[in-house]
Amino acid sequence: MDHLISFEIALHQQNIRTDIDRLTELLHPEFVEIGYSGRTFDLKSTFISMSELPSDFILWSQSYEYIKYALDVVQVIYLSANIDKHGNLYRHAKRASIWVNESGNWQMKFHQATPVATFEKSNAQQVKTRRYSQVFT
Repeated sequence: MDHLISFEIALHQQNIRTDIDRLTELLHPEFVEIGYSGRTFDLKSTFISMSELPSDFILWSQSYEYIKYALDVVQVIYLSANIDKHGNLYRHAKRASIWVNESGNWQMKFHQATPVATFEKSNAQQVKTRRYSQVFT
């Protein structure tokens, strides 16, 4: 499931966030996001909001876990925060994504960001923790 973590991290990168072709590969046509603000976004509005992020936008992420619900359904959970120009973290969130594999292609179908208390970047590496829970075999 490390490839799903790689996909999550790719979606944090400015060059991916502005590449509609790559976003179309990674995001399911029925994609829905509940953002940090509590607003709900569909695929089209997600494309628009991603393209409007400033070019210096940097997102830190850590403490990845995942839960395998079925052979083709996995939830990825992690902590994230924006990084300011001085390297300080702000706007801390716990994020959860549902990835589905249809026809051999993993795509994110759902994503949610929930505000959380601050955490220190130095307390964890990029991929620190993974929880393997197989509900179905």
